[in-house]
Amino acid sequence: MPIKSPHMILLVLLLCACAPKGPPPPRLDVSISEVHGARIGMMEQTYNLVLRVQNPNNFDIETDGLSFDIETNGKPFARGVSNQSVSVPRLSEIMVKVDAVSDLSSLIGQIRSVPRVAVAGFKYRLVGRFFSGEQRFPFDYRGNIAPDEPE
Repeated sequence: MPIKSPHMILLVLLLCACAPKGPPPPRLDVSISEVHGARIGMMEQTYNLVLRVQNPNNFDIETDGLSFDIETNGKPFARGVSNQSVSVPRLSEIMVKVDAVSDLSSLIGQIRSVPRVAVAGFKYRLVGRFFSGEQRFPFDYRGNIAPDEPE
């Protein structure tokens, strides 16, 4: 049976748009707490990182791995993965040790940007996801280290 009124179609679309959405997906807040150079090779560099993982949810979150990318000053710098299981208690935080790997071209690009960093500051981004079975907990953190102001 064809619908004869365009008003009826519009009403159905409006009702669907106003239907309640489910609760927002749970999230984890992740930032970089520490970075240490581990192995510096000709083609690759490895860094030991400590990530601060905060659970703002009112329930514990169990994860079984993560993957992440690090950008510095808007350019890809390093990446990492881990299959370690992590339990983040509700309304709490933990520190997670992971490794990240960069390549020679990323390192050279960062060295070339030192003059700009001295003037504009150092911007970085940590983006990735924790895994819990088939569920994903994405995270995206941006930070900025301002240059020293002359006195």
